[in-house]
Amino acid sequence: MLELHAHLLHNQGGRSYQEDAYGLRVSEDIACVVVADGAGGHGGGDLASKLVVRAILEQHSLRPRCSMEAANALIQHAQQVVLAGQSKFAQYPDMRSTVILALVDLLSGRAVFGNVGDSRAYWFRGAELQLQTRDHSLVQQMVDAGMIAACDVRQRKERSVLTSSLGSAGGVEPYVYELPGAGREGDLLLLCTDGVWEYVLEQDMQELLRQGGDAEQLLASLERWVDQRAPENRDNFTALLAVFSGGPEPEPEEIDPETTVIGRIGSYGSDAA
Repeated sequence: MLELHAHLLHNQGGRSYQEDAYGLRVSEDIACVVVADGAGGHGGGDLASKLVVRAILEQHSLRPRCSMEAANALIQHAQQVVLAGQSKFAQYPDMRSTVILALVDLLSGRAVFGNVGDSRAYWFRGAELQLQTRDHSLVQQMVDAGMIAACDVRQRKERSVLTSSLGSAGGVEPYVYELPGAGREGDLLLLCTDGVWEYVLEQDMQELLRQGGDAEQLLASLERWVDQRAPENRDNFTALLAVFSGGPEPEPEEIDPETTVIGRIGSYGSDAA
């Protein structure tokens, strides 16, 4: 059985407010890890991202599953929650959020992912990138059309233009993925907002892993690079890093949903009795 050890980087950046939200819950040996980024320019992004995380974790706890269908269903549920929030909170009729989630079966090692917007998941084995999610963005469409190279995405002025986000009136079509093969001891899962990956290349991440060091050192390096490379008014940036290890069956743990819906960070095996 895998055990999940979670570590967090959650920084307000150069903004006067924080629109990123994050969360983690394990139910019946299935971990659900989620990060959301309130879409700037629409108002209420901080509320939208929190609604997304809460909706996904609560729904996961009611019906924990690890499948591509489950990832899609969780995101579609969050979409409906944001749309309902637009009606409930009249001052935010167009609030939006990105989402990236991972579902990991700690017994089998199966891992699936889903996203809307440009928050990303990366899965590493050793220092090698095994999976990277795909953005809903104008620059991603330009890459797909052969107009620009993937390495040019971060330099384009259109890089912050999303083609889909939760709260869109026309509905959403999440990208969903499955990790090739099963997760193993020593694998790392990184979920992050664009405030991280825009300034830290995938090659940078892999080089950090080759250098060794623990998870906290890795996050400290990510934070240092964002601080050095991003402008003074840099965006909020969040990275949730999960490190997987083997180990004995952990003792059952009492979980209070009111305190663990958003932001419970630590080590997880099973919460099943």
